Amino acid sequence: MEKKLGLSALTALVLSSMLGAGVFSLPQNMAAVASPAALLIGWAITGVGILLLAFAMLILTRIRSELDGGIFTYAREGFGELIGFCSAWGYWLCAVIANVSYLVIVFSALSFFTDTPALRLFGVGHTWRAIVGASDMLWKVKIVL
Repeated sequence: MEKKLGLSALTALVLSSMLGAGVFSLPQNMAAVASPAALLIGWAITGVGILLLAFAMLILTRIRSELDGGIFTYAREGFGELIGFCSAWGYWLCAVIANVSYLVIVFSALSFFTDTPALRLFGVGHTWRAIVGASDMLWKVKIVL
């Protein structure tokens, strides 16, 4: 029996790919300058966009079920080798940036517990200690996977 991804699984994949760690720290920055209504409208627009992307992937998997390479294969089949390569490269680059952004948020959060007025170990996640720690963590994950 061949298993297929449904709408909820595709929505979860798209959501996890699009949501970088910056999204979780962004509301505090936006709340300082925007009204609650503007924030809700922004989240609603983003949610609609995610659902549309999930529906597009769902339709592609149903129409071209023989293609199993994901975004790269869909783009290559529809638009050629160059666009397929560019979409795969862009997707990979976004995944790398998302991993780095997660670690910036981690070290920024750690700074609340470790930093003092006299000694800033991690700052907002971009001190040399945070960069070395993030690099170390990324390489350890790479080795494990």
